[in-house]
Amino acid sequence: MFFKALKLMNWFAAQCRKVVYNQAFGTQFKYFGKGTTLEIAGRVHIGKNVYIGDHVSLIVEQGATLSIADNSFIGESCYIKCFGGDIAIGREVSINSKSFINGCGGVNIGDNTRIGTQSIIIASNHKFGEPDLLVKDAITKLGVSLGENIWLGARVTVLDGVVIPNDSVIGACSLVSKPLPESGVYVGIPAKKIKSV
Repeated sequence: MFFKALKLMNWFAAQCRKVVYNQAFGTQFKYFGKGTTLEIAGRVHIGKNVYIGDHVSLIVEQGATLSIADNSFIGESCYIKCFGGDIAIGREVSINSKSFINGCGGVNIGDNTRIGTQSIIIASNHKFGEPDLLVKDAITKLGVSLGENIWLGARVTVLDGVVIPNDSVIGACSLVSKPLPESGVYVGIPAKKIKSV
C-alpha cells in the first residue's frame, strides 16, 4: 500500500512539472525530470515530445541559443552548456545519461543521431607552444558538427573542429580529434576507419 501511494505521488509530481514547463517553454514535453537545473539568460527553442531526464543541467548564457527539435531525448544527469556559441539538437536525437556538451564554439547534432552514455563533446580547445600566449588565452572555437544517423558509442570524446559525416559509427571509448573524411565505422584513440557502413 505504501509503495503504491509513493508511486502515485511521484506520478502526480511529474505531471505537475510537465504542466509548468510546458507553459514556460511553450511546448509539450514528453517528460521533464526532477532535480533539473536551468540557468537561462539566452534563447531556448524546444520542440514537441522532448524528454528531459532527471538531474539534467541546461545552461544557456546571454547571447547563446539552445534548440532541441521534436522527439529528442536527453538522459539523466546530462550537462549541456551554451556559452559563446549555439547548440542545435535535431529531431529524434538521443543523448544518453551523464553525457557532457560544451557549446563554446557551436555544436550541431543532426537528426536521428545516437550519443552513448558518458560521451563528451567539447567545441573549444586550448593551443600551446605559442611563446607570446598563455595556454589559458590561446583558445580555438571551431565548433563541432555531427551529421544525421550517427551512433557514438559509450564514452566517446569529440573535440573542437570535428565534423562527422552522416551514417557514421564511432566505437565506444574512441577519441575523435580531427574531421572525418567520409562515413564509416571508426574506433580507437585517435579514431581510425576500420570499415565502411
